[in-house]
Amino acid sequence: MGEAGFLRSGVMQGFRPAWGYVVDDEERGATIDHLLQKFTEASARKAALVSEAKEFAARIGEVREALGNPYYYSGGNYGRPENADESIAKFSGYKSHEPALRLAHALRDADRELSALREHLLQLGVDVE
Repeated sequence: MGEAGFLRSGVMQGFRPAWGYVVDDEERGATIDHLLQKFTEASARKAALVSEAKEFAARIGEVREALGNPYYYSGGNYGRPENADESIAKFSGYKSHEPALRLAHALRDADRELSALREHLLQLGVDVE
């Protein structure tokens, strides 16, 4: 340990990140390794969710065919022939929103986890971007 209460890593002894004290270089290294592993896993999970969302968007017609139409047109133009598939008669409620909402929530959760991990790593002097 250095003279001014710093560890070899340059982190001040007693430094307290949001999730606990960093006691020594070994513990700091293990903490960083653990957080980097979690960051890698969360990044992979987000990438898989983005891929799933793109696949979902590509087959939105099939989803609506299977689960129904989550919207309908009303007003002056609803009766036009090109809007026949989007009329209130074809409205099925919001069942076809559910898969997209699940993906959106999972993506939001992955982003939040990545942000928290990024912040913890920055507190330890590691920039992952």
